[in-house]
Amino acid sequence: MDLFVAALQSRSYQEWQGMIGESEMMEKSGPSGVTYQIEWQAFWDAQAGGAIRVLVSVDDGSLARSIVPLTTSFLVSPGA
Repeated sequence: MDLFVAALQSRSYQEWQGMIGESEMMEKSGPSGVTYQIEWQAFWDAQAGGAIRVLVSVDDGSLARSIVPLTTSFLVSPGA
């Protein structure tokens, strides 16, 4: 998950700004062969024009992860 999140973090503020209110999902195979469903969405953290919070969740298809996926988030500042 860390490598995927790092790739998302490399996107510019302008790219994320264009994705506000949208969510994207993809499936990706891990080194063990397990297929992961990865979903992310961007939204204003406090106010429009400020920092953007990106929420990332990962589900490996197991019952436990489908109920409670692994999640992380990060902030993208306007100056980034």
